[in-house]
Amino acid sequence: NPEIYVMNRDGSQQMRLTFDQANDRLPAWSPDGNQITFQSFRTGNSEIYVMNVDGSNIRRVTATGTIEGHTSWSANNLLVFNASEPDQNYWQIYISDLDGGNRQKLTSTRIDEWSPEWSPDGTQILFLSERDSSINSGIYVMEADGSNVRLLYNGPTAEWGPAWSADGTQIVFTVDQPDGTADIYIMNADGSNARRLIERGGYPSWASSR
Repeated sequence: NPEIYVMNRDGSQQMRLTFDQANDRLPAWSPDGNQITFQSFRTGNSEIYVMNVDGSNIRRVTATGTIEGHTSWSANNLLVFNASEPDQNYWQIYISDLDGGNRQKLTSTRIDEWSPEWSPDGTQILFLSERDSSINSGIYVMEADGSNVRLLYNGPTAEWGPAWSADGTQIVFTVDQPDGTADIYIMNADGSNARRLIERGGYPSWASSR
C-alpha cells in the first residue's frame, strides 16, 4: 500500500513517515515546512490527516461521510480540499480550519471541481473544473470565499496539476498532448501569456522563495 516518505532535495536520507496498512497518499506541506497533511483510508473512508514533518503526532482533521481528496494549506492556516458526498459522483471544493472546524463549501455545482491550491498570500484558490467543458478540465481561480470565479486556461486537451510561483505572479501546469504525452506550461496569474515551458513532463512544482 502507498505510504508517505520525505527526503532531502538531492534524494538522500529518505525516511518513511507513515506505517499504516491503509493507503496514505497526496501529502502537502504546511507553509512553514514543519507539518504535512495527507489523505488516508485508515478508517475505511478517505479522510484528511496532519502530522509533524518527522511523522509524529498524526491527528485526524476530517471525520465526515464525505470522501476527501487533494489538500492545500494556506499561509493563514486554513485547509482547502476537494470532497465528494456519498450520494454524489462529483468533487466539490471546501475549506476548514486545521482541526476540521468551520467547514465551508465553496463550490456548489453538479460537475467536478477539484485539485485546489492556495495562492501564496492565502487570498485566492486555483482549481480544476469542467464547468465550461464536459470533455476536459480547465484551470480556474476564485477568491478565498468562493466568489469571483475566473477561467484562466482551457485548451482542447485536459490541463492538470496547477501550482503557484512563490511570489504568486505565475502559474505552472501540465497539458495533455494529442499523442498521449504531456507538457509543462507556464502563464501569468491572470491567465495571460500561456506558453509551453518543458516538453514531456507533468506535475510541476515551484520552490519556496525562502
